[in-house]
Amino acid sequence: MLHTFPYTTVLLCDANSERLNLTSRVVMSCGASAQEIHEDLQVSRVVYSTRQSVALVALGDSELQENDSLKVIRLLKLKGFKVISYAPGIFSRPIALRCQALLSGASLLFDSSSPSFSDDLLQALTKVLQTEVTEHLEEEQIRKQMQDLGIVGESCKMMSVFRWVVRVSALSDFPVLITGETGTGKELIANALHRLDAKRRNGPFIVANCGAISPGLAESEFFGHRRGSFTGADSERKGLFRSASGGILFLDEIGELTESLQAKLLRVLQEKRVLGVGFDQEIAIDVRVIAATNRNLEEMVLTGRFREDLYHRLNVLSVSIPPLRDRNEDVGPLIQHFLKKYAALNQNLTKHVDLDFGKALMRVDLPGNARQLENIVRSEILKKIDDSPLNLSDLTPALWRQISDTTGPSHSAESQAIFADELKPDTQSYFRTILDENSWNLPRSMEYCEKLLLQCVLQSARGNQSQAARLSGTTPRSVYNKLHKHRLNC
Repeated sequence: MLHTFPYTTVLLCDANSERLNLTSRVVMSCGASAQEIHEDLQVSRVVYSTRQSVALVALGDSELQENDSLKVIRLLKLKGFKVISYAPGIFSRPIALRCQALLSGASLLFDSSSPSFSDDLLQALTKVLQTEVTEHLEEEQIRKQMQDLGIVGESCKMMSVFRWVVRVSALSDFPVLITGETGTGKELIANALHRLDAKRRNGPFIVANCGAISPGLAESEFFGHRRGSFTGADSERKGLFRSASGGILFLDEIGELTESLQAKLLRVLQEKRVLGVGFDQEIAIDVRVIAATNRNLEEMVLTGRFREDLYHRLNVLSVSIPPLRDRNEDVGPLIQHFLKKYAALNQNLTKHVDLDFGKALMRVDLPGNARQLENIVRSEILKKIDDSPLNLSDLTPALWRQISDTTGPSHSAESQAIFADELKPDTQSYFRTILDENSWNLPRSMEYCEKLLLQCVLQSARGNQSQAARLSGTTPRSVYNKLHKHRLNC
């Protein structure tokens, strides 16, 4: 078993020196390196990486130590670490403690007073490390595959999307619904599904913007028409569905369809046949439909603006593309991608970016997401007149103003002084971690906290929305809306 993981570091957090030595020996038995962490400051400085992604955390022997340990587990979990926890006689302690450890982020619990503790921990740690190595290798392969398809991302959220794309691309005959804000890359995901689909990749990929099609011509546009079937029909038209036969029809902005067309689209999806304008008989089609929207279809269903039966028919396989503000770690790779993509626009430009350029754009509000970021980078490339790396001074005054408004020192120092005496030290540390994770964007941090609090209420109510509403002093409708807002499932 020696040298199984020679380039891996496992974090150890334990106030008991004897146990610490024991767990350190277990780690070294795996061929990995052990790094001790003790203080909250050390934990906050820890960086998750492919070579450092697992931690062993003792729950402590007293209530105070337990609280400190739970805080460490939460902080490590927020950074993406897999956490294994242990304590003497843990399975004879109150079950609430074990639940708190699991809620905080521990994935496994062990009794350190058990005679088999070392062997059990060694076996579990080896399995976890092997799983991590396998997942990281898979991630690299998937990430490279997505880059070849023009999709860039390194965040956990985008990796989840990438895995979904690979898995769903093989399910050739099922509809797909892609949701996400404007500029998040919904069409890129649809195109990736087409190119990875062994059955349909050689067929056409037809794009239809539902919001740009005239309502009066939409039926002909989608289903085709016979020559002479109406004024101006000088020739027969196959329509988008028949044109996409053997491939994929991508219906962008599906939420813009009229009620009449929604009903006709539902029939096409159910029967896999189309009836063109002026035709007497339906024609069989072999098309995979991928729909996309930046609107909330569930809310539209509730208000009667979108057919519920069509929504469920489209929502067989679905994915939501996270906005760029929720995955700041993707900003840097995207900048490099766009720099490479548009390098030919400026022969003087080097393929380098100053660190401040990336940091600045992480602070900018980008409602247009990756598309807006692409426009900014392309604009700066076109304006660059020397061969120096893109840097902070290349950005526009409007961007400087926005960045200075959100990161000014007068705000952060003053706010810390105001609240220093009002929050407990462990609470301050936890909130700072949340703020760090959200680039000190207060609205985004508050959204994250609301989601966590809602999860706690739901757990206490055992998933019952009415009970959750009573516990939180709100209405069932409010709980329902927040569940959908945060994409939580009971």
